[in-house]
Amino acid sequence: MVLLEKIKLVRAKTEDAESLADMSKRAFNSDINVGAPGEGGPPGYDSPEFQVRMMNWSNYYKILYEGRIVGALIVAKKRAGHYECSRMFVDPEFQNQGVATRAFEMVWEMHKDAKVWTLDTPEWNVRTKHFYEKLGFVQIGWINVEPTWKCRFYEKTMDPNQPYKTMKVKELIAGMRQVEVEAKVMEISEPRQTRSRTTGESLRVAEAAISDETGTIKLALWNEQINQVHTNDKVRIYNGYVTSFKGEKQLNIGRYGTLVILI
Repeated sequence: MVLLEKIKLVRAKTEDAESLADMSKRAFNSDINVGAPGEGGPPGYDSPEFQVRMMNWSNYYKILYEGRIVGALIVAKKRAGHYECSRMFVDPEFQNQGVATRAFEMVWEMHKDAKVWTLDTPEWNVRTKHFYEKLGFVQIGWINVEPTWKCRFYEKTMDPNQPYKTMKVKELIAGMRQVEVEAKVMEISEPRQTRSRTTGESLRVAEAAISDETGTIKLALWNEQINQVHTNDKVRIYNGYVTSFKGEKQLNIGRYGTLVILI
């Protein structure tokens, strides 16, 4: 049995990448026991090169027990006051022993400026659903990942007396990045075909008019996003950016943004 006082959270180093990738592979493959449709994991889960990239882009913490790596917790700062748990895994040998809970407690202490934490987990994963809700995370929406399944999107407010606030539509200005806004879908245009300026590939695009109490802005929806959103849905966009087309502001999600359908 793990003695939780011996758990440490330390920034991972490049030389840890291979062992972390191997542990990640074993951990995510074990999800087949809790509802996964088969062995596998999120992009790069078994790649040492991916682990190194995440160390450069995020706060990549290795979980240590008596100096031995037993898991990892990857944290990304999305905006002032908003942190995301991008990925977490624990060696199957050390699961269900309080290791993950202790790691979260420690990372919260390390990031006291956080007002809200977010994360997502596959809808079929009964283990993580129970775990995150036990930690105080509340499901606020869904992210569509694959045609056949989606992810639960969770949020944890650290201080109910100081709730985290997203931006308002009237505050959005062309050129803005790291935009987080919540609004209602009022209408969606018919999709049209276009071509990528960089690759030349054929794309489908539609425009959704989204509104809050302060105004309305057009949201660009590309390819599979078009079928994910419906009129009267409430949506939240994370890490969006604002452009201007023919003098009209437009909100874009981009490859690094997140579209959440709120519940």
